[in-house]
Amino acid sequence: MLFRNAVFGALVLAAAVSPAAAQHVRELRLGSPWPSTSTIHAALPVFAAAVDRESKGTIKVRIYPDSQLGDIQSLINGVQLGTVDMTYLAIGNAGVLKGGAPLNVAYVPYLFKSKAGAEKVVNSPVFQELYDNLAKESGVRIFAVYGARSPRAIQNRVRAVSKPEDLKGLKIRIPPIEGIRVAFDTMGAKPVVLGLGDTYNAIERGQVDGHENGIDAAVGYKWYEVAKYFTPTDHIFETGAFYINEKLWQSLSKEEQQIFVNAAKEGGMAMTTAGDKVEADAKKIFADNKVEITQPDKPAFEKALADVYKRFEGKVWPEGLVERIRAIPQ
Repeated sequence: MLFRNAVFGALVLAAAVSPAAAQHVRELRLGSPWPSTSTIHAALPVFAAAVDRESKGTIKVRIYPDSQLGDIQSLINGVQLGTVDMTYLAIGNAGVLKGGAPLNVAYVPYLFKSKAGAEKVVNSPVFQELYDNLAKESGVRIFAVYGARSPRAIQNRVRAVSKPEDLKGLKIRIPPIEGIRVAFDTMGAKPVVLGLGDTYNAIERGQVDGHENGIDAAVGYKWYEVAKYFTPTDHIFETGAFYINEKLWQSLSKEEQQIFVNAAKEGGMAMTTAGDKVEADAKKIFADNKVEITQPDKPAFEKALADVYKRFEGKVWPEGLVERIRAIPQ
């Protein structure tokens, strides 16, 4: 009887512990070009914690910031190849992928009116069609778009910029997004595609005169130390996009996919909140570093860039897409 009770007790104990012992923990690598001190990075630990919590520890997302797994281009390629599971970039960074070119529409100057308006539109059915096509064509899926960045601005080391013609001849660092290149060409600047991590030294050495980006990046990368003229043109409102390898995405259950989407919302909210704080603090940071903030003639910039999108209509994105986007209430 004693032996039989001992065996029974062992079986009960095994039954109690075997589910935990057998629990499979899936680890995913999320590479990011953003410094761990940046407001954009603020989305990522919150996202990872939410995935861990909601999956009850069965999915762990490991974050590799500061370009540890490569710059933007390397991360895009890595997600496509599956050597990197996920990344958090701009929507337009998908433009280098097959099927991703239409997403460059998000960089039509003055297409969005505000942070909230941009986030609403890029999560609309109009954009979901573009994300689905990207996944089908390239094997890379944008599964959630949350986290409103600071509106894009212009910062340089040479002179104050208040109107488009003030940019003439200035070498401005831009991301590898054709719409932005054409916009700065149109205004007479000399756009230079350059990695984020290389921009500080390039400005300091005079290889470029400045950059086109938000105040969140300007503070996060400390570009205010080398570029003393800042112009908040607000020509683009950008939202962070969570990228994932499509095969990996399809290997997740519907419940797991929803966990990722919900976690992205949490992360995006954290990033937006962090960005709002930086924007509120930026004036003091800039004043302490003797950065001059010049208020732009926004109507002049809007007029100068009003027809830029027409070069891409029916070529880079479908004819009429801009009008469909502008019809969405913001």
